[in-house]
Amino acid sequence: MQASELENKLARYLLGELSERERIEIEDRYLSDGDFFDEMSVAEDELIDAYVRGRLSGKDRELFDQNFLCSAARRERLKSAQALMRFADTHGAAAHISSWQRFLSILSFESPAIRLVLATGFMLLIIGGPLVVIQMNRLRSDLKGLQSDQVARNQREKELEQVLAQQRQQNEALTKGLDQERNERGHLEQELARLTEQQAPPVTFGLGFGERERSSGSTSTPAARVTVPRGAELIKLQLDLLKDDFKDYLVILEDVQHHDVWRGLLQSTKAGRGRAVVVRLPSHLFTTGQYRLALSGTNNKSDYEVISEFSFDLIKK
Repeated sequence: MQASELENKLARYLLGELSERERIEIEDRYLSDGDFFDEMSVAEDELIDAYVRGRLSGKDRELFDQNFLCSAARRERLKSAQALMRFADTHGAAAHISSWQRFLSILSFESPAIRLVLATGFMLLIIGGPLVVIQMNRLRSDLKGLQSDQVARNQREKELEQVLAQQRQQNEALTKGLDQERNERGHLEQELARLTEQQAPPVTFGLGFGERERSSGSTSTPAARVTVPRGAELIKLQLDLLKDDFKDYLVILEDVQHHDVWRGLLQSTKAGRGRAVVVRLPSHLFTTGQYRLALSGTNNKSDYEVISEFSFDLIKK
């Protein structure tokens, strides 16, 4: 990078105009390169001089006030530069000598004003120089500490994300296993109900093809009415199929609050001229109210496709 480009970039850094990536590059080099520390100090002096002499634009002066004067050390350096500038301007205006004489006076150090300025500057350098070095070393230490904290924080966040991902996987596996167990248990309950059907004949209801198959647009099929006579122990619900494309069918029964009442994984059976999924449920699962049966199909007991929904109002006498 050329000297003029570096000077401009350092000035933009001191005014707070660099991007995050460029700022980090400057600070890393500042911490690792001792010569770069000197270049940064020169850039600060030139920026202060330009500010005092009124060479900064309105925007840069605002950035100087907002971003550069962020530390007490820099504000003290600015006050010293302004005092020296006022002193030099005051004594320079009072001395009625030519430019050539002023130049010769400067070279020979015969001007009291210049001697006072040089003496004051030398004292400021002796007193303020170590303070600036101490302050910069402190800033370096603080910056290294912040970087170490950021690295540790990022590591903790990464570890936390890994733990959360593992917990999510475990929860998903547990939920999948519980659903599979409930589906299989529902299948066993259906087999048991089929065996007891001969001793306690069920009350049978045909719910048709469901709302998704029969409805069009936004108009849904009215809910069926199911009346269960007193003393009935088994309720048999027949869910007709337009197409029998799946090996297994998942049936989920929900109440009006969308709580699962029963679920099971079943297979289709012949019903009249077509195929249907028949659900046999004990009557004690029901109370008078509204219910919904959701029918889904699967060929691998993992991926389910929703086929239809059956809404009905059940009345127990």
